[in-house]
Amino acid sequence: MFTEKHFPKSIAGDELDAYLEQGWYRMGLSIFTCHFLFFNDSLYSPIWLRLPLEGLAFRKSLRKIMQQNRLRFRSLVRHSVINEEKEALFQKYRASFKGVLSATIRDSILDGKDHTIFDTFEVCVYDNDKLIAFSFFDLGNNSLASIKGVYDPEYARFSLGLYTMIEEIQFGVDLGFKYYYPGYFVPGFDRFDYKLRIGKPNELQFYDLKTAVWQPFNEYSTQNIPIWVLSSKLSEVGKILVEAGITSQMLYYPAYEANGMMFENERLLESPLFLTLFNTVFPRPRFIVYFDIWREKFVFTHCMPIEDLGLYFEYTMQFDTQEARHYLDFILKKTQIIETEDPKKILQMAIEIGKLIKPPGIAGILK
Repeated sequence: MFTEKHFPKSIAGDELDAYLEQGWYRMGLSIFTCHFLFFNDSLYSPIWLRLPLEGLAFRKSLRKIMQQNRLRFRSLVRHSVINEEKEALFQKYRASFKGVLSATIRDSILDGKDHTIFDTFEVCVYDNDKLIAFSFFDLGNNSLASIKGVYDPEYARFSLGLYTMIEEIQFGVDLGFKYYYPGYFVPGFDRFDYKLRIGKPNELQFYDLKTAVWQPFNEYSTQNIPIWVLSSKLSEVGKILVEAGITSQMLYYPAYEANGMMFENERLLESPLFLTLFNTVFPRPRFIVYFDIWREKFVFTHCMPIEDLGLYFEYTMQFDTQEARHYLDFILKKTQIIETEDPKKILQMAIEIGKLIKPPGIAGILK
């Protein structure tokens, strides 16, 4: 699956280490993993990051930020607490944030509850007695995971979001932790690029989805980004279909995460991107092609949409327009037609199916 979510009632330090090692992350009181995200009506691939701490020495630019802010401000690292002071700063930060955030910091960190299953610490930065930044991070047995950073927009020039991460890392180094997990960055969506600054390319690591192994970031290639792989493979098939006179359309599929989030039906489509064939005949997907990243094969399948269930995903409502490139209802895979590495075999099967399809307006679409 590309998306999974667990709701543990408790979590020990070694369990958190194991989750983080496999590219999972904490969200509220749950823990999840994902490899595709929708931002601004487009699909992206988050790339999970980690920084080994053994022998780490901050680069000059990070040392400068640390030294300047330690001289100018007062910083504390301690067990976390959510209070009115932090809520007030979060609301100020939220008002200036270009994106969607939880209504309160309590909702974000504790899902609105009064307890946590995680061992959470905080970095607090004060200008005299005024709280101007804070961050929360969780401790495992040998790992730290940065969870949330908040700062006063009036102090943006001091790079306080990055600075609290530097203090988190230094805390981990001082106590002999092995890894620091800052979450993900998103190629093509620069909001998260600041996380790449915490280490040099030969120090930072990324989680390779295909091999399920952490690799040095200096070996990272944009050609291995999951969304790039999916779109390029499907474009390859779409091109030869068009050349043969077979219509198709590439669509985003937000409900791809249904199995990991709520439902358990292996027949539900789990690809966030697919081609729908004969779309001028069938207004709703009937014959689709998707690319299986794990097996590196194209899958051509006959399917059946399930109406209305797509509305379970509240965020998909923003895509429900005539111009949208998203298909919102769930898709049930009925019959697999062919699985192959060769796009030409997809074309051959599509041609044979096309011979059975009557033009629109004629009773009985299939002969």
